[in-house]
Amino acid sequence: MLRRIIYEDWQLIFPIVALAVASLVYLVAGWRASQMKPAESKRLANLPFENE
Repeated sequence: MLRRIIYEDWQLIFPIVALAVASLVYLVAGWRASQMKPAESKRLANLPFENE
């Protein structure tokens, strides 16, 4: 009834690429957050509470 999934060698590239892209996105976001100036950080932190 249930068949075992047999991966071919070329199919193993997709999970590796997906992991690399996701890791790159998180690393870039973390690096940009760590390099942010304190004034910009405070402005973004108060953004939801600002009144027009």
